[in-house]
Amino acid sequence: MNRSETMDSTNKLWSKNFILVVVANLFVYQGFQMLIPTLPVYVKSMGGSELQAGLVVSLFAFSALVFRSITGKGADTIGRKPFLLIGFLVLILFNVSFFAFSIVAMLPLLRLFQGAGWGMTSTAIATIMADNVPDARRGEGTGYYALSVILATSIAPIIGISVLNHYDFNMILVLTTVFMVIGFILTQGISIPKQEKQPEPANAQKESFWKSLFEKKALLPSLLCLFLAVPFGGLMSFIALFGEEIGIENIWIYFVGHCFMILISRPFIGKLFDSKGPAIVIFPGAILMLIGLLLLSFTTTIPMLILTSVFYGLSFGAVQPSLQAWAIDRSASNRKGAANGTFLSFMDLGVALGSLVLSSVAAATSYAMMYRISSICMVIFIIIYGIYLLKTRSQKHSEDHAEAANH
Repeated sequence: MNRSETMDSTNKLWSKNFILVVVANLFVYQGFQMLIPTLPVYVKSMGGSELQAGLVVSLFAFSALVFRSITGKGADTIGRKPFLLIGFLVLILFNVSFFAFSIVAMLPLLRLFQGAGWGMTSTAIATIMADNVPDARRGEGTGYYALSVILATSIAPIIGISVLNHYDFNMILVLTTVFMVIGFILTQGISIPKQEKQPEPANAQKESFWKSLFEKKALLPSLLCLFLAVPFGGLMSFIALFGEEIGIENIWIYFVGHCFMILISRPFIGKLFDSKGPAIVIFPGAILMLIGLLLLSFTTTIPMLILTSVFYGLSFGAVQPSLQAWAIDRSASNRKGAANGTFLSFMDLGVALGSLVLSSVAAATSYAMMYRISSICMVIFIIIYGIYLLKTRSQKHSEDHAEAANH
């Protein structure tokens, strides 16, 4: 095999493993996302309170956040497969358990356990994805993986609400369980090598257990993702109620534009990240996202809603996967699991905060005002990332100057 053939083989993206990871992830997220808008409705229909309806979301998010960190560390030390298997087992088992326990008081507890399964499963799949993406195509590969998440996030709520309008919640449970089982079956075709223990340098300092759960080098992209996820959580949770507020019945049109922009932009944005670096994608993408949020807050017609989906769909589809690819790139090869666990934990935390805090803002003002206020998060994002870019450029200039002086 000559050198060019070796490079082609090393840089191959669409391997059997990678295809199975992306498709399996699409099915798993489809099952998971269908529960988000429908479960609170189910709780309310059974006579549950606003607090109980909120608990089925917040307890799930809290549990997932905790187990993402544990799984990230465990995937790097024990291996990916045990957490994948246990995660799927817990996730599916407690999804099926909703059939047996139809008491409102039990549902938050079931969701607490289901969150643990979700935290393990989604983090293990993301880490396996990172294992199967060549370093030179990290942005492109992570982008296609994130596309499966974004498509499910956009399509699942539409399907879930439509099914609930025509059938009872048991049909939701059947469909979500089927999607999760298909995802599990697909992951069994992925070749997952046994994790080899990485030797530690002789002078390495022993890190505490709690510190080792998070990957420090992934913290900056993860923090930026948190600020991105807060308004995203508000957008996804309350877009239907916003439609009622402004009198647009077909608010689902937003998701069509959102998905379309991500689909057409994904192939070239990932390649742009790999060839030019993260800044060329993240900084302008964040500005477009800010514009999209502000446009959404002033939307009153369907044409304006479509324009909003173009701005926000394009920017979210560019920035979120790029941040995840950047988090993995910044971390050591034996810390991919911890990097993914850290990144996804911050994403979960941001979405949970967005749903919780912004609901109070909307109750006190309006959904339009809520979106305007949530745009402050993107302003903070742009400021933090801008300071980082200026600092990095200054350091590089100083290093270049010192090197020129030495010569």
